[in-house]
Amino acid sequence: MYERIEQLCREAGVNVTTMCREAGVPRSALSDYKAGRIKSLAADKLAKIAGYFNVSVDHLLGKEEKPAAPKDGELVKDELIGFYGDVKEHLTEGDIEDIKTLMKLRAELNRSKE
Repeated sequence: MYERIEQLCREAGVNVTTMCREAGVPRSALSDYKAGRIKSLAADKLAKIAGYFNVSVDHLLGKEEKPAAPKDGELVKDELIGFYGDVKEHLTEGDIEDIKTLMKLRAELNRSKE
């Protein structure tokens, strides 16, 4: 997974440190993962990285070869929060709408950088 994140950084023209700062992910989390001090990244960190690159979490995890394309500009609930496991059962419709709004704003910011 770290190699996939590095590849996405290269394609976006940023280094891992810059991506972490802009995505709001501690650089130490990726360093610890790369060094094997932790076995996985937390779902919230994966979501931030995926949102930064506008790809699915499955793409980061190597379960999906190509990044998921948005469906008519809308984010699908299961794609958006499916990786949260049991937490998704406790999200309200308002929570889901807030998450969709944040993800859309993040995608717009990414597009404006291009």
